[in-house]
This record gives sequence, structure tokens and C-alpha cells, in this order.
Amino acid sequence: MVIEVEMKFKLKDLQELEYQLIEVGAKLGEIVIQRDQYFKHPSRDFAQTDEALRIREDGNITSLTYKGPKFDAKSKTRVEHNIAIADAAKLAEVLEALGFTRVLIVSKERKIYNYKDVEFCLDEVEGLGSYLEVETIVQQKKDYQKALENLEKLLLDFNIDSTTNIRTSYLELLLEKNE
Repeated sequence: MVIEVEMKFKLKDLQELEYQLIEVGAKLGEIVIQRDQYFKHPSRDFAQTDEALRIREDGNITSLTYKGPKFDAKSKTRVEHNIAIADAAKLAEVLEALGFTRVLIVSKERKIYNYKDVEFCLDEVEGLGSYLEVETIVQQKKDYQKALENLEKLLLDFNIDSTTNIRTSYLELLLEKNE
């Protein structure tokens, strides 16, 4: 089982945080444009069950991701299943044939820095602005609390208060904005 331990923050100054990451020796992994198509289940309300199903196009990599409900009220930690796929358009057709409907497309530029076994994702989200997602992976649910505590301590090095964490997804933020 893969558990993504994640926290997200709205940024006033993305470039300042990027400078801080470079100063402490964080390594730039990659810069990618991500296009996420989110789908609605035909008989289950993912907004109520706190789940998500998306197709992500990320440069040359395309994947289907199912995200389970969040574990706690503090973070965005949840089980995540990713499956590599060859053809996003064909998979979207299959999902629609099964009764799923496309909800929205979320597009962003993501710069991924790696520091102390944590990914710092600096996101410029179309229609929303600048965000930071910090994430690490654990294999067992019993390990997630310690990983979350480590994230919170690491964030202090960058003057980021973990209590300002946003648990709302980019999809939800865009849907709220478009209401």
C-alpha cells in the first residue's frame, strides 16, 4: 500500500521559497506541466466520500490515480493508487462509457525540489495562483503520523506554520471559485 503524506499551503511569494530551498541545498528534480482530468462516479458522490479519480498527463507520463479518503483532519494524507496508462483519451472514453463524467481539468506548472526525503512541489495553478505541496511516501498506515510530524518540523525551517495547511484540493478550490 502506498500512502502519500501531504500538506498544502497557499504561497504569497513562490520565488522566495524557491530561493530558500536552493540556499539549503534542495535539489531540483524536474519542472513539469500537469493536466489533470477529474471524474465523477456514476453512483457515489466523491465529494461526500472524500475520494478522487483522475487522469494525469505529465509530460511523457500518463497515469490513472485513485485517491482514497483523507486519514485525518490535519493533512491531506491518504492511500493513493497510480497506474501508468498509454492513452489518456481512450481511458477517458472508457470511463465515460462506464458512466463516469468529467468534472473539470486542473492545469499547473510544477517545480519539484527534493530535500531530506521530502518533495517540495512549487505549483502555479491555472486560475488559482501559487501553492506549495510537501509530500513524502510511507508504506504502512502506522508510519504516517511520524512522517507527518517530520513534515511539520521541516516546514518550520522555512517559516511555514503547519496549521495554515489547506486540505482542499485544487479541484475543489476551482469548483468553489467558479460557483
